[in-house]
Amino acid sequence: MPSPTIPDPVAFVESRFGIHLRRVSSKEWAGPCIFCGGTDRFHVWDRGTYYCRPGAGHCGRQGWLDELDGGKAPTEQERTEWRLQALERQVQEHDRRLSLLEQMHECTDHATYHANLAHHPDALQYWYNEGLLRETVDKHELGYCSSCPTAPGYASYTIPVTYRGELYNIRHRLARPSDGGKYRPHVAGLPSMIFNADDLDREDDRILILEGEKKSMVVGQETGLANIATMGKTAFKASWAPKLDRFAFVYVCYDPDALAQAVEVARLFGKRGRVVWMPVKADEFYTRHGGTADEFLEFLAAARKVD
Repeated sequence: MPSPTIPDPVAFVESRFGIHLRRVSSKEWAGPCIFCGGTDRFHVWDRGTYYCRPGAGHCGRQGWLDELDGGKAPTEQERTEWRLQALERQVQEHDRRLSLLEQMHECTDHATYHANLAHHPDALQYWYNEGLLRETVDKHELGYCSSCPTAPGYASYTIPVTYRGELYNIRHRLARPSDGGKYRPHVAGLPSMIFNADDLDREDDRILILEGEKKSMVVGQETGLANIATMGKTAFKASWAPKLDRFAFVYVCYDPDALAQAVEVARLFGKRGRVVWMPVKADEFYTRHGGTADEFLEFLAAARKVD
């Protein structure tokens, strides 16, 4: 949350120091450092903090924005103006996301990427090596892109994120990632989504929450169990919990190093929540360790309630 005296950190920096900030993520903006210049080294977060990225000629300063003026308190008029600007920024962001989602619903790039597999047998083999059968590749319309739209020049393996026949984004898994990370979105700035959300409509009495799309696809393929996946161990939103109200049991099965995060998510479901602990990642249980569906069900049977 923003610092109490800085209702809109972006407006504060732009008005007080005369610089322009651009959005680089949902909660982060960047621009020239107010101390040492540059172009995009000064980062500001919506919770009211700032940081100048370290490097040659960079000052590396960091702290709370409301301490930048040596304790000078903003006037009530400034606070009111910043609150109004924050509301306006929220409305603009909401409208922008709606526009992007409408564009994605009309997008057919995922079908093109899926068709590319016919001309790139090495890309199809990648999906096989990840433990997926051809029927699973076709079911999820997995594909191959020679140049990722948000990482130009990098080939990628593509994973569409859909729900009830509509496309919400495409996840690009870079074939040869650099230090910037393995995954890129097809379109930047879209809200995070549940993967395999169609399983929310199934009549099963239990559902799994997994960490990562590949785990969802492998576990679904091998067990037939209803499951969804988040794009990372901290990505599940509390606002999503009501979407799982129809299920009598909710099993959270994250990677072995994410037990704390799994417990936190399971608590959202009260007595229905269960934490599944496995010594290996759920997909590697099959692809590297020769696990079976019956053995996987044993881990579910041993799942624990949370306090």
